[in-house]
This record gives sequence, structure tokens and C-alpha cells, in this order.
Amino acid sequence: MKKMILTLLGTLAFPAIAFAHPGHDMANFVSGFSHPFTGIDHLLVMLAVGYWAGQSQSAARWQLPLQFVLFMLGGVVLGAMIPGMAFIEAAIAVSVLAMGLVILLNTSFNRVWQLVLTTVFALLHGFVHGQELVAAGNGMAAVAGMLLATIILLSAGVYLASFKNQLGLLFQRGFAALLTLSGAYLLIM
Repeated sequence: MKKMILTLLGTLAFPAIAFAHPGHDMANFVSGFSHPFTGIDHLLVMLAVGYWAGQSQSAARWQLPLQFVLFMLGGVVLGAMIPGMAFIEAAIAVSVLAMGLVILLNTSFNRVWQLVLTTVFALLHGFVHGQELVAAGNGMAAVAGMLLATIILLSAGVYLASFKNQLGLLFQRGFAALLTLSGAYLLIM
């Protein structure tokens, strides 16, 4: 618990790392791979979508992560083609907050709404990276690295959802609180 509080305080003390998008070097595979682990919004949403998918007991538990990766890639393509939109950062902050509330409240959505939310969040996260890649004048290697890291984080989220004991429930509440607070913080900064 102490480490989680220190991590949260560190994130609050250094808000530049809270935004996953401006100022990151997306020049090659390594920078693309490290980006999802260093951008707090990307890290939290990937783990959350994986966790949310992992709570499903059906074989469709891997459908959300796969869909997220595919639509994030689609968002990268859209971002490379469409000029910047001012609301994207706020929408990404809302995605962090929304996933926090969904997990915190243990909200049950029908499958269609799960797929819709996952699609929207994936497009948003991909879109901003597509713009970043065009601005930096590079591309495929960084995207490949980013997609691999995203798959790892989504899979980690699915794995974390498999813990159903007391420690798992404590993790769920702590993680949901961190998501919710981080999303709220990103919206107001």
C-alpha cells in the first residue's frame, strides 16, 4: 500500500509523465515499446481493459484485448491522416476515469457496450499516436513496438483479473481507485 501511495504521489509531482503523448520520442521500436510503460494514461487503460476483459468467464475474454489492439492500430492510421483535434487529450483522460469507475463500481455492461467502449478508447489512444508519428516523421518500427507493449499490458490485465481471493479484491479496489483519481487529475490539469 505504501508503494502505491508513493507511486501516486510521484505521478502527481511530475505531471509531464501523466500525459503519454507530448514530448515522447517515437523514433524506433524501442521507443515505441517503452512508451506504453512510461505514459501513465496508456499504462492504466491497457491494464484496465485487460482486467475488465479478464473478469469475463467466457471464451470471449480475449475478444476485448484483441479488439483494442486492432482498433488502436486503426486509430494510428486515422491520426496519421487527420489533423489534430483539441479534445483528444481530454477524451483520453475520460477513458482513464471511465475505466476506473467501471472497475470501482464493478459495473456490469452487456457485451455490445463493452465492445463499443473498448473501440472508442482504442481509437482515441491510437489516434494521438498516429499524429505523433507523423509529426516525428517515422513510423512502422515505433508502431510495432507500441503494439507489442500494448499486447503485454492487456494480457497482464487479463491475468490480474484471475485473482479472486482477498488480495485480488484488494488489488481491484486499489487499482480502480488509482484509475479514477488519475483520470480525474488528468482532466483538471
